[in-house]
Amino acid sequence: MDRIENMRQRLAKIHLTLKAPPERIEKILTEVLEAGRSVGLSPERRAEGYALIPSREAAVIGLPHLRVAIISDLLTVWVRAPYSLDEERCVIAGINAGELYEMILAGAMRIAEVMRKHSTSGEFLQISLP
Repeated sequence: MDRIENMRQRLAKIHLTLKAPPERIEKILTEVLEAGRSVGLSPERRAEGYALIPSREAAVIGLPHLRVAIISDLLTVWVRAPYSLDEERCVIAGINAGELYEMILAGAMRIAEVMRKHSTSGEFLQISLP
């Protein structure tokens, strides 16, 4: 398996979900978005929540990025389009595939820390990281 394909498969494994009381979801969301910003991922509004992406160009050409959605009392994060990681597309966006992969993985790990911090006994927390 080549390096890029390995990174794609690892990105596809990222899924984070936290069930929390609705009155706490907005505070947790703010911290999740800040965790993304801390590794260079900018939040952009989407219908279901946010995309955490390194640049507008990366979003336009369809590179992988973190998606954040709120569904009732669930906050969930996953990688959108993990199999679109491609060195040529990354060059167009001014980043290389390895840097993008590391940025997304670092963001997911920091978001997992935020979710762990806010998880209390009896609440659902699922963290899947490569």
